[in-house]
Amino acid sequence: MGLTRKHFLSFMATISIVVIFFLMISYFTLPIYYNQSRKEVLRQEFNAVLKQLDGMPEKKMVTALRKYEAQHQGLFFSLSNKKGRLIYPEQDRLDDYDIESESFSDSKHAEAGYWTETVKTDVKDYLIVTGQYIFPSLTSISQTLLTLYPFIILLFMFLVFGAAFLYSRWSTRRIRQLSQETRALRQLDQNLTCTVTGQDEISLLAQDINALYESLLISIKDLKRENELALEREKEKMNFLRMTSHELKTPITSMIGIVDGMIYQVGDFKNRDKYLLECRTILQEQSHLVHSILEASKLDLLLNPNQDEFSVREMLDSLMASYETSMALEDRELVYDVEDFMIQAHRFYLERAIRNIIDNALHYTKPKGIISICTQNNQIKISNQVDQLIDEEQLDHLFEPFYRPDFSRSRHDGGTGLGLYIVDHILSKHNINYSLKPRGDYMVFTLNFNQCD
Repeated sequence: MGLTRKHFLSFMATISIVVIFFLMISYFTLPIYYNQSRKEVLRQEFNAVLKQLDGMPEKKMVTALRKYEAQHQGLFFSLSNKKGRLIYPEQDRLDDYDIESESFSDSKHAEAGYWTETVKTDVKDYLIVTGQYIFPSLTSISQTLLTLYPFIILLFMFLVFGAAFLYSRWSTRRIRQLSQETRALRQLDQNLTCTVTGQDEISLLAQDINALYESLLISIKDLKRENELALEREKEKMNFLRMTSHELKTPITSMIGIVDGMIYQVGDFKNRDKYLLECRTILQEQSHLVHSILEASKLDLLLNPNQDEFSVREMLDSLMASYETSMALEDRELVYDVEDFMIQAHRFYLERAIRNIIDNALHYTKPKGIISICTQNNQIKISNQVDQLIDEEQLDHLFEPFYRPDFSRSRHDGGTGLGLYIVDHILSKHNINYSLKPRGDYMVFTLNFNQCD
């Protein structure tokens, strides 16, 4: 059952019960109230007449009573002395007086009674004034109304039906409007809201729906963004797996060819010692490659919200201790100028990223070139002097997995191609801004910790 119908039936039932109850109370109490009110009015008139008669001569009293009865009905007076002699009404009017009284007393629904008081004349004699009241009771009118009650109730039901219909429609108008607006919200349009008018409970409900709808839109927006990020990560994983399979396929195919040549002793492949060493070299490269792949694939799992606070100088000092011998053997010059500052990060993985950057710098620095490691304004700058600068197009792809510049396409010259990919992954997880740009004959890698979250 709809709310409009419920309001209609409840309103109609309530008003009907109230009116029927009122009619029943009126039927029983109205005659009593009317009789009491009528009797009180007649009593006041009787007292007023007594006050007027007090101190008058006897004849004037009779004249005043006659004049009053000529102008009023329902109250009849008689005047007598202490000995019971009737002074008023006169004997010739007594029969008319009895007939008029009997016409009221014969009624089945008449209310009758009398009051008796004494008044003084102008000569200090006392006379007895009797006022008899006779009036029709409202009981007869109630009986008449009782026969009319069915028609009154029918008329009332018609009026109540119309009023209940209008009220039920009006009282649920805003609820129906709110329901229509709520159904429209299923379109998830940001410009749609429920209308808020007034400060009643329906307005509060509209405000709550608007707040819930706004929260829902925000959640959907966040969910879409998360889905987009998940799809992007899934796409990156697929690309990574595809490139990984390509990187593994070529050396494995090459090694299978070498092994087949040795098995069938084809040409130079009879020299098994030579090609076994070459196979071993290929396997070592693949082992290193697989290790790098596993390390890259585990970064998402191992990087967690727990971070350490540590000194940059202390971290770089511990890293550079292992590079002193390598730089001396490679004939590289090191410029080391580090100012200390504190950072919050995952120390193990940040060290891994910086180590990869230094490895690349050491690998691509020209003979007798300079490698510079310095800190300034909460930044770490690692620069290396190179024979050939990396152009803008190559820089755009340099952090992709297995990418190597044109001048370093082999693994022997260019490593596994995952070093900078791992660097990018670690620094992105830390929200650390970084850049790799040419400056003169140097390539400069900058890690900016000023905007690190």
